[in-house]
This record gives sequence, C-alpha cells and structure tokens, in this order.
Amino acid sequence: MAQPTTRTTFKDYCKRKLGWPVVELNLDDDQVEDCVDDALQFFQEYHFDATENVYLKHQISGSAVTLAGAPTGTFSNGEYFTGGTSGVRAKVHEYHSANTTLRFKDPDVKFGGDGNTYYSNTTTTFSTSEILTGEDSGATATTHAATETTIGDFDNKYIDIAEAIIGVRRIIPFSDNDASGSGMFSVKYQFALNEVHNLGGDLVSHELKRQHLQLIGEMFTGSPIFRYNRHADKLHLDITWGADADIDDWIIVECDRILDPASYADIWGDIFLKQYATLLLKKQWGQNLIKYEGMQLPGGLTLNGRQLYDDAVTEITTIEEQMQLRYELPVDHLIG
Repeated sequence: MAQPTTRTTFKDYCKRKLGWPVVELNLDDDQVEDCVDDALQFFQEYHFDATENVYLKHQISGSAVTLAGAPTGTFSNGEYFTGGTSGVRAKVHEYHSANTTLRFKDPDVKFGGDGNTYYSNTTTTFSTSEILTGEDSGATATTHAATETTIGDFDNKYIDIAEAIIGVRRIIPFSDNDASGSGMFSVKYQFALNEVHNLGGDLVSHELKRQHLQLIGEMFTGSPIFRYNRHADKLHLDITWGADADIDDWIIVECDRILDPASYADIWGDIFLKQYATLLLKKQWGQNLIKYEGMQLPGGLTLNGRQLYDDAVTEITTIEEQMQLRYELPVDHLIG
C-alpha cells in the first residue's frame, strides 16, 4: 500500500503492523490518538528531520488606547499625557486618525513616597471614558467606553513567539557589528578601500585584520542579548529599548520551527515515526491486556499481556537509543 500521508492513514498503517484487522486490537480510539501524539512529540523533540531552521521577522508594536472620538487639539509626538482618572502618564508616539487610536510608550504612575515621583508601570492602565490631557500641547481626548488599553512589545520588553518555535539561536544584530556608520564613512568600507592594493597578494593578513575588526565589534557592540523559554512562548530582549530598538522597528530572529504534519504530509511516512508510533500502540495494547493475564479463552488459548508489554518496552528502549545515534543532531558546543 501507499505510504501514509494523513493522520488517519498513519493510524491505520500502525494498526496493520500489529496485525489489524486480522487480529483484534484491544485499543480505544482515544488511546490510539494519544500514542500518535506522543510519537509526534518525541519525533519533533529529537529528530533532525522534524524541524527547520528559519528566519522570522517581527515588527515591534507600541502600546495603544482607543479614543471615543477625535481629540480636541493636537497631541505632539514625544510629549507626556496623563489620565485624569487613572493617574497613568505616558509618552505620545503618534495619533492614528483613521481608527482614533493614540499610540504611546513608557507608561508610569505615581506610587508611594512623596506622591510626586513616577514609576514605570504596565499593569495599571488607562480607565475607560477618562479624559487624557497633553502636558505640553494641552490637547484633550476621552478614552473609549468599552475598549481597553493594549500594552505593546516595547513596554512589555518581550515579543510573543509562536508555539511551533522550539528554540531561538540568535537575533540578527540591529546594526553593523564591525563598526558604526554607514556607506563610505563606515570602517568596513574604508578598510576595504585601503586593502584594494593587497588583493593580488597574500590574503592571510587581510583575513586577520577582518577578524580583528569583528572582535572589536563584538567587544564594544556585540549581539543582542535575549532570554527564551519555549514553554513561556516569550522572547525577552535585554537591550536598551528606545536606543537599540524602537516602536515599528523590525527584528529578525533565527530559530528552529517544528514542521507541521498538516502542511508537510511527508512526515507521516518517516521511517522512525512509523516504527516508534507502532511500538507505543503495542505497549498500550499490552498494558490493557495485563488485567486479563492468564485468562483462558475458548480453545485453550491464554492471554499474555505482560509479555506483549515487556517486549514493547524493550523495543522502545532500543529504538530511542537508535534515535540518539542516527537521527539526533550533535549537541552544540557552549561557548561563553
């Protein structure tokens, strides 16, 4: 028969390897689904063919509050405005007239002490139907009666990552690490210009100089520092927000993404996945039959679920060891 290309044909294939439909399998449909899910999870965790290296782009979002109508006056970009009810103060990024939305950043509130000092705060947001007043322009606006304030990436100091991402390798530097500047005024351009006369000779010194420039860039500029945990689905950027990256800037993340079987049907035909899922079904089948171990059937046959279970456990251990030796990528060196 043809290779399985869907979840349904994959389940049928695994059951046929255990003797179905000639032999009745004492398995519930939910148990079959669980075994397939467990096999997929193990496959995606360790098999090099289960993930792909991708570059994802993301535009940094700003916080926003929806207004009930057009403001009275004009808010100036960069000025502070304050909520009359909540007491929250924030800095104007821009006003969108198309959807009457005021985008802002750096929200803060007065808290404790002398009552005059503002502290950064992203949990206390603007109230509905409160009046916002610009400190410099004097412009006023009323927040919408139903729409709540949304806090963007800039103020959260992290970006949301899709669940399919299982690892982040690096963030592409926001600027050239070799040196500051751009075009003909950059160190890279001037270095290349001065090295033109050496291109016909030995390239060793040229390469050593390039590596030295790169080392200087790493020392004084470096790559963006980040923290990531796949179960939190958040990429925290430990950078100077506003200087290194601002609202509407783009960042590029190099990461590893799980291949979705719904989009890549060839996954269902993978040799390891088929074998591993079949063994998980065999183990579950044996687990179900252990309860009836020793029971005699018509014709003198007896059930031996324990043997079926033990055989499956042994085979699973063997194939998981083969995964490490054949299909798992080597562990990267930790350099630091």
